[in-house]
Amino acid sequence: MSPVEPSRRHAGRALAVSGVGIALVLLVLWGASVLTSRQDSFDVRLGDQTFQGGNAERLAGEIDERGPIIYGDVSGGQDRDLILQHLGDDVDRGWYAFRAQPPDKDRDCVWEWRPDEEQFRARCDASLTAPADGEGLERYPVTVDDGKLDVDLNFERRPSTTDAPTTTIIESGDVPDTTEPG
Repeated sequence: MSPVEPSRRHAGRALAVSGVGIALVLLVLWGASVLTSRQDSFDVRLGDQTFQGGNAERLAGEIDERGPIIYGDVSGGQDRDLILQHLGDDVDRGWYAFRAQPPDKDRDCVWEWRPDEEQFRARCDASLTAPADGEGLERYPVTVDDGKLDVDLNFERRPSTTDAPTTTIIESGDVPDTTEPG
């Protein structure tokens, strides 16, 4: 046999190795599908679970000087613009975050801060008002941890860790009794 003469044995080996490789890939894919089908759900988590507002002391100073800060929703839905408000002298407490629009109003109708009245008025309807802390509006929990402010925009979507009735902590620093009597 000449060294340049083609060998038919290599083609048979290559076919056998390819067949084993394909069989292994299919086996791995089948195993992965069995494992994922046994789970109740599969959560895809993209991005942060909270809105990180930044340095609490700097933000408190800015709000004290210029008034509450409006953050536009940059997600695909663009339906959760929010207002960040700070009341009081303690940078770790007194934080409020709430929806920037009055209930059932379009995105262009936002709450505008009126410092002389110490309340908000709706841009689209001056008869609509809201208190400085956004009480009665759709609010989001705010926490300050190590000087960094976080607003939890997804708290309603998280599964409860207990079956007992709970009350959401809205104002930073408050720890209310979370059980209901009876």
